[in-house]
Amino acid sequence: MRWQKIARLAIATFVVVFAGVVFFTMRQRAPAPAAGGEEVERVDRTAAIENTSGGVFENSENGRLRYRLTTERHIGYADGRHRFAGVTLTLPDRDDKTVTVTADEAYVTGSPGTIEKAEFAGHVRLTSSDGLEIRTASANYTEANGVLHVPGPVEFTRGRMKGNGVGATYDKTRDVLWLLDQAHITVAADPTGAGAADATAGTAGLARTENYLKLTRHARVVSDGRTITADDLTARLKADGETLERLELRGSSGITETGAAPRTMRAADIDLVYASDGRTLQAARLLEQASVDLPGAGGAAGRRISGRTIDMTMGPDGSTLTALEARENVQVDLPGGAQTPGKQIRASALSASGTEAGLTNATFAGGVEYRETRAAKGQLAAIDRTARSAQLILSTAPGLGDIERADFRGRFTFTDAAQVTAEAPRALYHVAGDRIDLSAGAGEPGPAPTVNDGQFLVQAANIQLSPDSRKLTADTNVRSTIQPQRRAQPPNGGGTGPVAPPDQTSRMPVMLDEDRPVYVAANRLVYDGTAEATYSGKARLWQDESQSKIDADTIVLNDRTGNLIARTNVTTTMLLQDVDPATKQKKTSQTVATADELVYDDAKRLAVYTGTPATRATMKGVYGDVVADRIDMYLKEGGNELERAEAHGRVIVTEGGRQATGEVLIYTSENDTYVMTGNPVEAIERDTPQTCKKTTGSTLTFRRSVGSIRAETNGLVPVNVVPVACPAERRN
Repeated sequence: MRWQKIARLAIATFVVVFAGVVFFTMRQRAPAPAAGGEEVERVDRTAAIENTSGGVFENSENGRLRYRLTTERHIGYADGRHRFAGVTLTLPDRDDKTVTVTADEAYVTGSPGTIEKAEFAGHVRLTSSDGLEIRTASANYTEANGVLHVPGPVEFTRGRMKGNGVGATYDKTRDVLWLLDQAHITVAADPTGAGAADATAGTAGLARTENYLKLTRHARVVSDGRTITADDLTARLKADGETLERLELRGSSGITETGAAPRTMRAADIDLVYASDGRTLQAARLLEQASVDLPGAGGAAGRRISGRTIDMTMGPDGSTLTALEARENVQVDLPGGAQTPGKQIRASALSASGTEAGLTNATFAGGVEYRETRAAKGQLAAIDRTARSAQLILSTAPGLGDIERADFRGRFTFTDAAQVTAEAPRALYHVAGDRIDLSAGAGEPGPAPTVNDGQFLVQAANIQLSPDSRKLTADTNVRSTIQPQRRAQPPNGGGTGPVAPPDQTSRMPVMLDEDRPVYVAANRLVYDGTAEATYSGKARLWQDESQSKIDADTIVLNDRTGNLIARTNVTTTMLLQDVDPATKQKKTSQTVATADELVYDDAKRLAVYTGTPATRATMKGVYGDVVADRIDMYLKEGGNELERAEAHGRVIVTEGGRQATGEVLIYTSENDTYVMTGNPVEAIERDTPQTCKKTTGSTLTFRRSVGSIRAETNGLVPVNVVPVACPAERRN
């Protein structure tokens, strides 16, 4: 910076002034007596020399003026002291610039040709032909230490720059200038309106030889929309002494930027590196308790990054972040929007990169914790969810803006306020799409993909979970477990989708044991987030191998209503209690049914099995073997006993050594009675061990395993009983 060079030259000029004055005054003789023998009136009768008419002293070398000294009065003392009044020193610079120093008075002490001590007093002023001006009331110089002291206020100006302070020193040996108190330096804007600066500090120092400017004690610099503060500030200059190379801030350091995209940096210490123009910021390093506040898009609340250390790299504009590294206790805070939750990420390390448009990728490593929170507001439910992993890779909008995708790698876990948990080796969170993809990853450590809300657990090779709506899909080796307990309900619903009332219990079909877990396996699962789960691809629902189970290509289970639908290749096994007609003892036995479709209505405790012309509905068990187009089973309230069974369409029933065919069959367990109707109804039963008989009518009534058939007519179909050959398969 040119002003530091001029300031150094100005102070050095004071020393030259003193040397020039001494040189000339030591060589002046005492004034001659006035003509006529009269003495000139003395100003100071203790003086050895008095020159009241002043004079001009010049010194040249090889025809070139070295300096010119003009004084209005000179008084010299025998002890080597000299006093000058109205001093003006003109000093040509080697670059053909001129420096002029004026003062009301000058005091010099020293032997001939030397200066021990020199003092200037009264309107001390230094001006240069290139616009530098320094003003002070007094100054003194001591040759022993080579230091010039300005005890009081001092001011300087040059072009767009001016400054002031109280007290100053200049060490001519080290070429170092210090403003000792209340240092204040300002730079006016250039013709384009840029480049204005205002710097204040307790002290300010300029080391010309070592090319640095230092501000200490509450340093503060405001320039081009940027405010820099620190306990101490050191500006490192390039060899030209004018161009800024780096800034070193030490102690309580801070940088605040204003304008459309404000940014704030804070740390104990901050180092800034500038481009060759001395104005464009290239890099910044923040040490100890570091934090950076980045602007949000469109004036939105900013993003904060904090850690023990932060290293940043800027783009060509000197403002846009293109790379960032943070270490130890890293935390990133991303504010939420009107609909979206706020996000906080913690880790041991952060490495972010991007383009000239800003940061777009961020990799977190070491104990990663990702949290989303939002208070309940209007129709929006509260959110509090946390994810953890070994590593997290974020893809964001430019400038570390909205998160587009979060890639969690290694031992991923997830939980929210509703106690929904998830884990997997890897998880991809599509934030805008409200979807977390759980997978095994490529060699990432961690358990198999799993989602669990305490009552509903799902495992599969791949799982997609919606944190907001609770929707879930899973594929490949899907296994789910449904516990026989009340589903925990989060405060305020815990999601944006429909939520059952807090007192709503999870329900399984009444045919299942309510005290045992329910297991489901399939190739694919789709859960609607509220109640309905659809399992497809060789689906099986069971409790244990000896309990009830359902097999089908597709099983749809509603855990709010307890309703169930099974489609294609349906086979069910139900354990039902029954009173043995022979022993009158209650026992549990299996009833197996097959169909193309099963629809179970838990409110009615009704299971409807429907067949096709090629695959008819069947039911086999202690109640007989039934084949029909449709079979309806009504269960008692407990679900483990049959209340009534109905078969419709081309019904065939085989029971207790008899076989009957008709259109409708109704079995009532209360009296173990079958009633079959049709046009006609036919029944074949064994009459003797070797013979059978056939009974026909419009209605046949018989009891399970005992008694004979009672036939009735509707007037159209006569009752008829005739002997017939027994079916071949029943002869033995």
